[in-house]
Amino acid sequence: MDVVGGSCIINKTNIRASLPPAIHTDRMEKNSEAGWGRFNEREQMTDLEKSITPTLSQYASDGKHTALAREQCRKTVAEFVKTWLLKEDHWRTDRFRTIKVIFADETNAVPEQVLPTIQLLTRP
Repeated sequence: MDVVGGSCIINKTNIRASLPPAIHTDRMEKNSEAGWGRFNEREQMTDLEKSITPTLSQYASDGKHTALAREQCRKTVAEFVKTWLLKEDHWRTDRFRTIKVIFADETNAVPEQVLPTIQLLTRP
């Protein structure tokens, strides 16, 4: 965490998937219909079930999917920091007015030029 003026800048944070993915299969319903192209539907269903976690892990670790979650992750980190600043009584106009979250892979980001992720609203 760095402080520049009234901005709390969070940097060197990485986005990474929590693996293995947290899925709940206790209420999973399965259905398979017989057809000319399906042989041994129980074996195919077992293979499908075994592939769920590895497939989800692969998607979660893929850069394309991580990019889809980037802005939500930025907001989540900023909300966490805001909660902490509120608890410590530092989220106010005479202390911190903005929070900027910059991820480690955003190497070209200049903190002073980055738009705030969260900004303290002041009344006119």
